[in-house]
Amino acid sequence: MSKKFVFPLIIFLFLFSFSVLAQETDIEEDAIVTVEELNIEEPGIISWFKNAADTIQGWMTSDPIKKSEIELRKASRQLVKARNMVQENFDDVDLQAKLERINNRYENNIRNINGRIEEFSQNNSEDSKLKSFLNKYTDQQLKHQEILKKLEENVPEEVMVKIKENRQIYLDKFGEVMSKLQDKEEFKESLKNSLESGQSAIRQVQMMEIIDELGVQANLGVRERIWEMKQEYKELFQNLDAERIQIQERIQSRIHQ
Repeated sequence: MSKKFVFPLIIFLFLFSFSVLAQETDIEEDAIVTVEELNIEEPGIISWFKNAADTIQGWMTSDPIKKSEIELRKASRQLVKARNMVQENFDDVDLQAKLERINNRYENNIRNINGRIEEFSQNNSEDSKLKSFLNKYTDQQLKHQEILKKLEENVPEEVMVKIKENRQIYLDKFGEVMSKLQDKEEFKESLKNSLESGQSAIRQVQMMEIIDELGVQANLGVRERIWEMKQEYKELFQNLDAERIQIQERIQSRIHQ
């Protein structure tokens, strides 16, 4: 091959490879739930101190909504810690045991939140602070599900099975609690607002898939609400289904390049 053609060909292949790598990076970055969305910090010394401060504040306050907001932040920190642990120590022989300890703390946080808001709502169902928290809780729980679902894809199979099992338990319990505490229209509106909260297309698709999962759980009331929501916002879900197909095609084409 003539030298005058070789150099342009090398440049073309380099730029093409860079473009593919950039697309791959964009897909991965667009799919990540950020710490800013969770109103927390990256794991580290600052996060440790803020978590300790939240613990102390939780002991000192008697406000059940404030306590729940604090525990929600603590729960979010546990999931981000698990995500970083998997990214940095995938081959750790003790990974499953470490993730199990994190899960136990997360489970305790979520159980406390669910119990507290259910108890508070019995005599305060129209409280504005409760309604505001429930909307936030819906959004954050869907984001937690996104993180857990990504963890499933990035851990050894034996760890994946346990994470998937735990994730389904949390999803089912979330649907059960929210169907008790929010009326039908509030529940649907909370899900829709989370779905349309300005995230990337791939994030919206991920959240739609979680809402679909929520719609096939055992609780009949939840199933009916999800079905009604998908009928009411049919165009939105159709557009996201089309977007899901495009994303899958992009990923497949990347794999075969």
